Amino acid sequence: CSSLTSVALPDGLTQLGKSVFDGCSSLTSVALPDGVTQLGDRVFRGCSSLTSVALPDGVTQLGDRVFCGCSSLTSVALPDGLTQLGVYVFCGCSSLTSVALPDGLTQLGNCVFSGCSSLTSVALPDGVTQLGYQVFRGCSSLTSVALPDGLTQLGDDVFRECSSLTSV
Repeated sequence: CSSLTSVALPDGLTQLGKSVFDGCSSLTSVALPDGVTQLGDRVFRGCSSLTSVALPDGVTQLGDRVFCGCSSLTSVALPDGLTQLGVYVFCGCSSLTSVALPDGLTQLGNCVFSGCSSLTSVALPDGVTQLGYQVFRGCSSLTSVALPDGLTQLGDDVFRECSSLTSV
């Protein structure tokens, strides 16, 4: 699918399975219907031309590596109903500068933002209790992270290779 540039999915769609658009390197835009509630593992992995994604309000689950390697992705609007981010969700999204995490989020999986070298700051919602292994590894532009009071678990190497980090 390396020549695919845009996708308009039908209104009745509720789920996207694993690797649906994996490696579609020319894909720049996707219109997800309001009824979508789940994105499977690696749905948009390696879509290196994808610049932004608006997820429908009903999305409650993001599979592992959903946006991994989307190196042109600059912004993502995450829905309020999202409670967990799987492993490596945004790994290698080197153009991602900021992300607004929903208030209902409680857990960030391993390496969620690993390699997001343009990410400058993150405000974690109050409900987050766990940060997985290497969540921010290689976020070399990250200068500050606000940790919530309810945080009970910090995984190994959470801030490894965060050379610009000045405030936690």
